[in-house]
Amino acid sequence: MGLIKKLILSVIIIVVAILFLIAAQSTIGNYDYSQSSSLTSQTANSAVYIQNGVTGVVTINDPFLHRTARIDVIYDPLDTGSGFIVNKNGYVITALHVIGDLDSLNKQTLKTMDSNDVNRYVERAAVKGYISEYNPELSSEVAANTSTNPDKINSNITTDFLIQKNLIVVQSSKQVIKVNLPGSQSTPLNATLVDTGNPSTDEDVALLKINTPVTNLHALAVNSKRPVIFEGLHIYGYPGLDNAENSFTNPSNIKPESSSGLLTSEVYKNGTDSDKFDINSIYENIANWFMLITDPGTNNNGNNTLYYGTSAPTTQGYSGGPVVDSHNNVLGIIIFSIESNSVFKQQIRFTSSLFLSSQYIIQLCKKNHIPIKVVNT
Repeated sequence: MGLIKKLILSVIIIVVAILFLIAAQSTIGNYDYSQSSSLTSQTANSAVYIQNGVTGVVTINDPFLHRTARIDVIYDPLDTGSGFIVNKNGYVITALHVIGDLDSLNKQTLKTMDSNDVNRYVERAAVKGYISEYNPELSSEVAANTSTNPDKINSNITTDFLIQKNLIVVQSSKQVIKVNLPGSQSTPLNATLVDTGNPSTDEDVALLKINTPVTNLHALAVNSKRPVIFEGLHIYGYPGLDNAENSFTNPSNIKPESSSGLLTSEVYKNGTDSDKFDINSIYENIANWFMLITDPGTNNNGNNTLYYGTSAPTTQGYSGGPVVDSHNNVLGIIIFSIESNSVFKQQIRFTSSLFLSSQYIIQLCKKNHIPIKVVNT
């Protein structure tokens, strides 16, 4: 009988939790944030658009046309994301994976780009340019001479072939990080990578410095207080501009968007492994909530990185964007959106995206002696 009572009580608690979340979500969704114009404008003025790319010069020896061509890679964008001004002297916080090595990220690991990585991306860009301008049949010719399935050949495989045959030489290469300020009518500003969080423990955060002096920058304060479950929050970022090669053609059109929701969970896991964060059932979320209430540090062994789950929906372009509380203070930065192939799970899941705790932003700035405003409210 005692077991049955416990099961009934558990079901009641689960139902109440679901109804509470639905009601809270409805309140968040129906709130008119245009009334908080000072909050919205201040955060939007601090959110920046970031593009990671490469530039360089490559020489290609075409074994089929028997010609040598010099390809100037003016700028080849690899990935885009968001960030925010953390210091009015031009320091910017973003996610490490936004400005890191894309190939490593596809393998669920974090890594900054070294010279070999930059060379690889410049070579790929050069081969794409060469195929487009000089020899549209190059990939099919490579397939024919290597017994490769023509349907599976692409410019990357073609690049690997040229490298193996010593037919491609990188004369120069460089990673270029660009930052576009919101509402700016000028061209994007180049930025330098100052430091990152620890990639081995999945501290997906990076500190950038805009190279050009800029006045009237709006820096956001960072909240050191631990947020609580069901706390309302807002996320700012630049969705819909991922890998957009012409995204800087008209900078005035680049404006941040926002998403709102609730903080739903606290997790100490690998922040780059989306498979481990695929929420398969509502019961997992509810279990997380009760574990958090009974023992907030249960899952932390001292070596894991703290992430929070939120019901606020985001897309890839939000990565690195600020997650702020009702006082406009930064709670962390968005990392990625959780997707599901099931429409039902997509509709009922409580956690739509994850963000990295602000404590890593504070640590990174302190380590590099960058003064920032830290609050505890």
